[in-house]
Amino acid sequence: MMDEGLLVQERILPSFPSTQGLTTLDNSTQWCWVCKSSSMTLVKRGAIPENMSGHDYRITDATYGLTADIFQCGQCGFRQCSDLVNVLQYYEEMEDDEYEATRAERAIQANTLLKIVERFKPRGRLLDVGAGSGIFVEQAQKAGFTACGVEPSRSLHAQARQRGLPVTLGALPHDNVTGPFDVVTLVDVIEHVPNPIEVTQSLGNVLADDGVCLIATPDIGSVAARLMGWRWWHYRLAHIGYFNRSTLRLAMKSAGMDIIHISRPTWYFTVSYLATRVLQYVPAWLRPPIPKFFDRIMMPLNLFDSWLIVCRKSC
Repeated sequence: MMDEGLLVQERILPSFPSTQGLTTLDNSTQWCWVCKSSSMTLVKRGAIPENMSGHDYRITDATYGLTADIFQCGQCGFRQCSDLVNVLQYYEEMEDDEYEATRAERAIQANTLLKIVERFKPRGRLLDVGAGSGIFVEQAQKAGFTACGVEPSRSLHAQARQRGLPVTLGALPHDNVTGPFDVVTLVDVIEHVPNPIEVTQSLGNVLADDGVCLIATPDIGSVAARLMGWRWWHYRLAHIGYFNRSTLRLAMKSAGMDIIHISRPTWYFTVSYLATRVLQYVPAWLRPPIPKFFDRIMMPLNLFDSWLIVCRKSC
């Protein structure tokens, strides 16, 4: 858990609140990252570390409910952390030992996603954006793809290279990452960027004309998100854009992409990993020890609170 002494005062509003009486941003300087509307309303007061660092942007971070200020677009409903637009530096310095410790279950997850990709493109050149330590790239190679990745974290990039995996340090667009690719994947990436339309357009620039793009992202319109409110596990400091089905479709259309498949993805975790996350909602003094053998039990989990889409370039 993050040291509470590092946090500034936080005021959390009710889930899906009325926008009446809340602050509206200065229209001259703020706009929606999806539809470009200037009608932005504050719906959640944030609390961020005074000395924010890459540690706060770990993939496995479990400080649920901690975000920057969240604003909602009055035009399309997209939610975004408008003040966090220069986040790349945190991903560059981010280290996450727990991520590598979950490599086995993430490999199973990658293979599940690859089976969906293979319905549309059974083989070819594949690019994984936000490749981490190369887990998806490694599994794609085993499945017969000519796969590579791009990753901004220096630490995770180094781990991928130690395994001999072709992962390039950086982000798109990148001079050393050139298409055309038959498949481009972004698994839990698009919610981390302040320019989702531009990122998706950059995918189109490296995607073959008949290629496909797979994107997975949390769904703010899901039942779980509504029930949990601001304590939903996808409200995290690293998540700065929050999609529902309609804003995801709008984002893809704005980027010149057509959705050809949409479903709810299944993730894979050890029981100990899940138990640790669930216990974040329990006071520290009430948390029981987690049995060691939970590390050896893996299970699939689909809470129907994420979207998985496959897209093609618009004709």
